[in-house]
Amino acid sequence: MSATERRKGATGELEVVSILKEAGWPHARRTHDGREQALRGDVANGPAGVHLEVKRSERTSIWDWYGQADSDAGATQTPVVVFRRSRSPWLALIELDELLPLLKLRESA
Repeated sequence: MSATERRKGATGELEVVSILKEAGWPHARRTHDGREQALRGDVANGPAGVHLEVKRSERTSIWDWYGQADSDAGATQTPVVVFRRSRSPWLALIELDELLPLLKLRESA
């Protein structure tokens, strides 16, 4: 991976951390301390029980990305891939079975 790609990834992770902080997770942070990231994801102290993988790329490799998140997530964690390309909004990839209860909550609010 080139230095430009690493920088773009780090910037993406910082963007997601900022979004999480604004949304109510004030202790969210990047997990860039050099330790093994499996079971931790790219962001720590975000939503409980969620394994976040952050991708900033012009080309999607959704199945690879989700496979990484799924294999790295712990047994009690929900794997979520947060991704975007340049000049596009952040999107999230989550299993439909995990999304439906969230939509139900929104409906009853």
